[in-house]
Amino acid sequence: MFVSIYFAQTKPLNLLQDTTIVCAGDSVIVKFPEEQFSKTATFQWNTPYSIIYHAKQFSVKHKGKYTIKISDGKKIYYDTTYVKQYDKPKLNIHDTLLCSGSTLIINTKNKNYKYNWSTNESADHIKIEKPGKYWVKINNKGCAYTDTFRVTLSIGSIPNFGKELLVCESEPNKTLSIKAPNDVKLYWNTGATTPSINASKEGVYWVKSISKTCGTKTDSVIVKYKNCDCEVFIPNSFTPNDDDRNDVFAPVFQCDYGYFLLAITDRWGNTVYSSTNITGKWDGRFKGNPCPDDVYVYHLEAIQKNTDKKIIRNGHISLFR
Repeated sequence: MFVSIYFAQTKPLNLLQDTTIVCAGDSVIVKFPEEQFSKTATFQWNTPYSIIYHAKQFSVKHKGKYTIKISDGKKIYYDTTYVKQYDKPKLNIHDTLLCSGSTLIINTKNKNYKYNWSTNESADHIKIEKPGKYWVKINNKGCAYTDTFRVTLSIGSIPNFGKELLVCESEPNKTLSIKAPNDVKLYWNTGATTPSINASKEGVYWVKSISKTCGTKTDSVIVKYKNCDCEVFIPNSFTPNDDDRNDVFAPVFQCDYGYFLLAITDRWGNTVYSSTNITGKWDGRFKGNPCPDDVYVYHLEAIQKNTDKKIIRNGHISLFR
C-alpha cells in the first residue's frame, strides 16, 4: 500500500509593518491585505493575550508581538508586527498675562519630546515678547498632542512718559495720565493716587505702580514749559473710544509749514500710522483694526514756510480706550 504525504509550503511574508505604534488609551487597526489570497483562505492571529480566528483585521490596544497565519490551500504564510505603546504627552498651558516691557518664558519642563511651536521654534521652551494666541504641537514617537493658549498684555502696569515732556506755557491742561487695571495701585510723588494728575509746575514727576501680577514699576518724566510761538503742541495721550472727546491724535501747529512728516510705531518698531498731510489725524487704528491700549512712539518732522526752519520731535503717545 502506498501512502501519499503532502507537506504544506510555508512562506514568510512582508506585508505588515515591522513596527506598529499605538498611543496609550488609543487603539490602532491591524489589517492584512486579503486580496492577495483566495476566497477560501483562512486567517489566524496569535496575540500576546489570545488567538483570534477568521479575522482579517482587528483593533489593537496593547503592546506585544502579533503574528498572522494564513492558510491558503496547501500554502501557509506567516507575518509579524511588533506593537509598541507610547504615552501621549500631557500639557496644559494656561492663558497668562505679559507684563508691559517684559518677556515671558513658557517652559514645558520635558526635553524627551519633540516640539513645534507656532513661533517656528523646536525647543522645549519659548520666550514670548508679544501678546497673542500661541500653540505647541508635542510628539512622543508618533503620539501627538496640541495645546493652545493666549497671552494678554497687562496694560498700564508700566507707565512710560519718555524722559522729557515739553508743555506749552499757554496750554490749559498739563495732564499726566495712566490707564491701569483695577488691581494696580498708583502712587505719585505729588501724593496723589489717581490715574491722572495736573503737572502744574515744571519739575520731575514720578509714579509708582504696584500690581499683583507684574510687581512694582516706577516711571518718571521731566516736565518743562516753553513758549509755543511757531511751535508744535503734541498731546501725550488720546482716547479713541468714539465719544467725540479726544478721539484722534494730531499735532497742533502755531505756524504754517511747507513740509510735514509724522510716523507712529508700536513698542516693537512696527509702523502703525504715517502721513505727510499736515491735517492728517490718527484714529488709533491700523489697517482698519483698533490698536491695543499701549504706549506708542512718534517721530515728527516739519519745515516752516518762509524761514525754512526745520523742527524734529520724538516722543511717546499713550493710547487709552
